[in-house]
Amino acid sequence: MRSVALAGILFIASAVNAQKLSLTPQVGFENSKTSVNYNDLGSFAPLGGELNPQVSLRLDYKFKHGFGPYFGASTSRSVVLYSFNDLENGMNLYNATQANMQVRTEAGFQFTTKPILFNKTNPSSNTSTSKTKSSNKSSYGSYSYRSSCSKSYYSQSSRCQSKNSAAKKVENKNKGGWVRLQPSVGVGFIPSPKTDVVTKVEGGQTTYEYRAGAWNTAFTTGLGFEFGRDKKRLVNVSVNYFTGIGSMEKETITAVSGTKTSVATLESKASGWNMRIGIPFTLAEKGAAKKNNQTKTKKTSCSERIKTEYKYRCQ
Repeated sequence: MRSVALAGILFIASAVNAQKLSLTPQVGFENSKTSVNYNDLGSFAPLGGELNPQVSLRLDYKFKHGFGPYFGASTSRSVVLYSFNDLENGMNLYNATQANMQVRTEAGFQFTTKPILFNKTNPSSNTSTSKTKSSNKSSYGSYSYRSSCSKSYYSQSSRCQSKNSAAKKVENKNKGGWVRLQPSVGVGFIPSPKTDVVTKVEGGQTTYEYRAGAWNTAFTTGLGFEFGRDKKRLVNVSVNYFTGIGSMEKETITAVSGTKTSVATLESKASGWNMRIGIPFTLAEKGAAKKNNQTKTKKTSCSERIKTEYKYRCQ
């Protein structure tokens, strides 16, 4: 609980200066495995690996260099209700069922890499085309405009156009299909009950029910793949792993029948992995509008400066 609260505080504090806020609803499935150790005789899985549908919602912030916190919620069904009547034969004679679906919260940090392009353009074709255009412009200028003023104007115009073409080439590098990798690490939290063992008496027979895998804190890690085209994000696919680390202590059950005392010690472990797919939505982004305005200002100032110089030199 403390680790989740600390992660939440860091998440809120980091969000103040974040560059991009995104919300990603996801659907998928989770494969969880819960094992039980009965009287230190070895661990076994009462139900094996269980596959369950899963829905989740993830909110993440990203800074300029790709790092950022995330916070989310997802469904979980890793708890197994392990019930038996005889303490001495509880390892062999038992009944196991899955508990109800629960909601777990998740918080941590993730890193987003730069886009990895699927198809890279060939710069040689662009270079040859630009050279041909520039040669045609220079030849056209030599025949149509003989004055030094006109030559100076067109030389400066070509420089301005070359700068703009260079900027366009940089922008073209981000066009086409791409993928970003998103490794992450964090913690998960589920409110667990105060006791993991419930004793029931029905028809004069006592039944012991043990909540195996009832963790309240878990370590989580994963790797996401964000696919997009041009500047648009299309879909996010992630594979995540978790293992319970909190509220997994040993539980001891004692039963007295006449002069005989029976004792059963139980301990459980839970882990699993899930695969999710979702569509990311950008809720807010800082700095994008400012950069676009600066780019427009630079292009306008370049052309306006050349026109002004030509006006005063050639009058």
